[in-house]
Amino acid sequence: MSGSKIKLNGIDRLYEEYSWRLTRRAKKAWASGLVVGNKSHGETALLEDAICKYTGRKFAIAVGSGTDALYFSLLAKGIGKGSVVGCPAVSYMATAEAIKRTGATIKFIDTDKNGRLGAIPTDIKALVYVNLFGIINDYSIIKDHCDKYKITLIEDAAQSLGSFYGKLASGKLGDVSALSFSPTKPLPAFGNAGMVLTDDKQIALKVQAMRYHSYNGVDLEFGYNSCIPESIASQLNFLLGKFKSLLNKRRRLYRIYEKHLHDAPVVFLPIDKKVTSNHSKLVLKVNNRDELIDYLATKGIESNAVYRKPLHLMKMFCQNPYDASWSSVYCKEAESFCQRTIGLPIHPFLRKNEVLVICKHIREFYGV
Repeated sequence: MSGSKIKLNGIDRLYEEYSWRLTRRAKKAWASGLVVGNKSHGETALLEDAICKYTGRKFAIAVGSGTDALYFSLLAKGIGKGSVVGCPAVSYMATAEAIKRTGATIKFIDTDKNGRLGAIPTDIKALVYVNLFGIINDYSIIKDHCDKYKITLIEDAAQSLGSFYGKLASGKLGDVSALSFSPTKPLPAFGNAGMVLTDDKQIALKVQAMRYHSYNGVDLEFGYNSCIPESIASQLNFLLGKFKSLLNKRRRLYRIYEKHLHDAPVVFLPIDKKVTSNHSKLVLKVNNRDELIDYLATKGIESNAVYRKPLHLMKMFCQNPYDASWSSVYCKEAESFCQRTIGLPIHPFLRKNEVLVICKHIREFYGV
């Protein structure tokens, strides 16, 4: 069957729902004459203030992408050549890519059977802590470990804006945190955008300098051009006002999946009681994953393998002998996890009857 009737990502339906309001805001930004968000006023500045308020952070700096946000976070904390940075073996490639761009050595960390971060080394300068799929795992343990061994904690919150650990918002769970607003993220932009969050004024000034050629007077070896369009910031400001409602829709859909797959041979990833997940992705552990993906495609349902291989097995990261030798011994759980995971649609504009159809076909596939 060509194409998919039930899509994995709902950015097209989001636009259909809010098209005239999104377009009106973008046109207003274009007409203002301020089209790039590197100023102390305008839509980008308003977005930075709003995200600070939402996450409880003191400073937010909008940048061109979530990858840049993570890269700038690392640079601002002094990570570079000679540094060793811990990175989970299971994440999107941008996580390790940002570390590699700094020139640091990556030390990949295995997961447990559910994709949670495994034993953290003590001989690293920084740890990139990823709240994968919007699930915050073991934060207290990880924070205590990093405090004890004086390890800089960088939160990769690309998938977890809107998730909470107790009353702490994702985006506030690191010395520095990085957000993404790409079209597949919980708060999506119609293009790429990211943000660095911190409570440290000096870090904020460094990142502000990095994003626009060091124009704020901070002395850098070199700067970058990583600003977001005001039109995108204006749309994100609008969607942030709808964010609570959009998250609630995701949570309702998750509960429907739970109810109708409770006796199917699939495993939902565990979520701690103290965690409120944004359910940015619905990832299940299944048997015969690739066959299930193909079967759902014949029914017009789009799904994916999430991450077909862990980061330490990707060519761009296994060229360093240090990485390859360490990872081949210690990342077997991550390899197994990647072989069994499937991502299913869970965007806010998915309809209840569509979820029921997906569940029906999964049950049929397994003969339940």
